[in-house]
Amino acid sequence: MSMRLLILVFLAISGTLLAQDRSVVVTQVDEKGFPEVNLELEVRNIDGTFLLDASRESFRVTEYDRNVEILKFNAPQSLQRKPTTIVLVVDHSGSMRAEDRIGGMKRAVASFLEGLPEGSRVAVIGFSSQVRVICPFTESFNDVQAAVDGLSPMGGTRFYDAVAEALRLIGEEPGRRSVLALTDGIDTESREASIESVVKLARKLGLPVHTLGLGNEALIASDGMRVMAESTRGQYYPAVDAAKLKSIYEEIALRLRSSYSLTYRTDRPLQDGTLRPVKVYFEGITKAAEAAVYVRGMVVPARGWSWLFVVLVSGLAIAHWLPWGRVSTPT
Repeated sequence: MSMRLLILVFLAISGTLLAQDRSVVVTQVDEKGFPEVNLELEVRNIDGTFLLDASRESFRVTEYDRNVEILKFNAPQSLQRKPTTIVLVVDHSGSMRAEDRIGGMKRAVASFLEGLPEGSRVAVIGFSSQVRVICPFTESFNDVQAAVDGLSPMGGTRFYDAVAEALRLIGEEPGRRSVLALTDGIDTESREASIESVVKLARKLGLPVHTLGLGNEALIASDGMRVMAESTRGQYYPAVDAAKLKSIYEEIALRLRSSYSLTYRTDRPLQDGTLRPVKVYFEGITKAAEAAVYVRGMVVPARGWSWLFVVLVSGLAIAHWLPWGRVSTPT
């Protein structure tokens, strides 16, 4: 075997092993453009860093284990940076006064905004004993920072109600979306939402919720925040003190900039009320990233309605509107 052939074989094996060390995760599903479906996903190397320059040809998408066509593709290192729509959920309860946690949060938000792609839209929900949208969606990061800087620590903690409000606020927004929710305590005053209802709503919307726990994990609801994040394809970030918040927000901004976006067209365009299994394969990796696309509408059998059922339903509808199909009321 020639030296050149040996080198080629070595490179091929090395490339395969390197690809197997990577992982793909679907972070968001958006079916608003149905029958076109948008997926946001990440590709990580074995050391946890993001792979940023993969091509469209590196991906394959299936729905019900059938290949579907990728119509649009955007990589993190493409010339066109894709904006992101974000809701920041920030705690300003009375406990945020300790150790200048609220000051650390304000500085961390400033650093986070600097790392977002141009054209991103941000809204802010502040919560204590009340839940308020203190800044509606805007591309003006100055307005976002001013709203956050205006917060003062007071009151209790309605964390779950605030996250639920964030999901409702962002639910109808198009494109790449995310919710970042920070608290330094245990939910003590939520009146409408629970961790179960928040997770259910986030899954229905196909949205990741990233949670940030500030302070001693023994004193905050870290288990609940971890469950909320992991159940919605988000991530839980613990911060033992306010000084660590800055690096965490910067890490999240990097993660948002490192996401691939692809759009495929389903070969089953009927809005049939089904939950469709979707898989994304990356070249050289045998394990696919899995997701589910909820398609709104009436549940329809896979082969469609039988002609007899359609005739029966049509006949009943016609009979209802014919004169002998109505019951007259005596006068």
